[in-house]
Amino acid sequence: MLAKSGYRVFGLARSYDKLKGLAKELPEESYVPVEFDITRPDTFSSVMASITAKGEIYGLVNNAGYVEPGAFEDISMPDLRIQFETNFFGLLGFTKQVLPLMIQKREGRIVNVSSMAGLISLPLVGAYSATKHALEAISDALRMELYNTGIKVININPGVIETNIHTITKSKTALLKNSRFTNAYRKYLEDVPRGLPSRVVAEAIVEAISSRNPKPRYVIGSGREKAGLRLRPFVPDRLFYSQVAKRLT
Repeated sequence: MLAKSGYRVFGLARSYDKLKGLAKELPEESYVPVEFDITRPDTFSSVMASITAKGEIYGLVNNAGYVEPGAFEDISMPDLRIQFETNFFGLLGFTKQVLPLMIQKREGRIVNVSSMAGLISLPLVGAYSATKHALEAISDALRMELYNTGIKVININPGVIETNIHTITKSKTALLKNSRFTNAYRKYLEDVPRGLPSRVVAEAIVEAISSRNPKPRYVIGSGREKAGLRLRPFVPDRLFYSQVAKRLT
């Protein structure tokens, strides 16, 4: 969508064949596929050098991430560390590569695709929620640190969206056997309701990049999801925790 809007986009991901396939659908010279692994900080400098050799960077969209499902007692420490490496530390590391260039130009956009899970934590996805809460905190700090620099920091907070993230989550959930939460996993992580199309997130990203005065945060989800998020501060903590916990049985 950014490429079709007139931007030159460098698409970074591990699935290089899929990235190349997108080039067939986009205007020539508007899209450059780049093979990239967010968990390989040793490659960040060389990737940045290859991009800046072809042009200047105005915006960065941090979209890499996945859900490591499981209750706290079921998640291994190695899996927890990898979750943070992908969703948080890798994102910050690459942003630090781009930020000096934006500061030098005194303009730019940093768009972090967070989640509603970064604003309200829920059971069975606590590790994922933790990475997104951390992303919200660092984004808020960065937003203030970059005040009056011409650089805007924007967070996108989607609810349930139709992407392959749910397929990956289901495959991981299947490995969580002999847990006291087996029924809850099946109910909440395997039978995920249909979400909004990914197009609505793309539209918010385009606005965040192109608007002269973008919102600090774009919350995207169903009416029910948004209502739950707005009402949470008004529900007593003990009532909220007890009611959600009862649904896990």
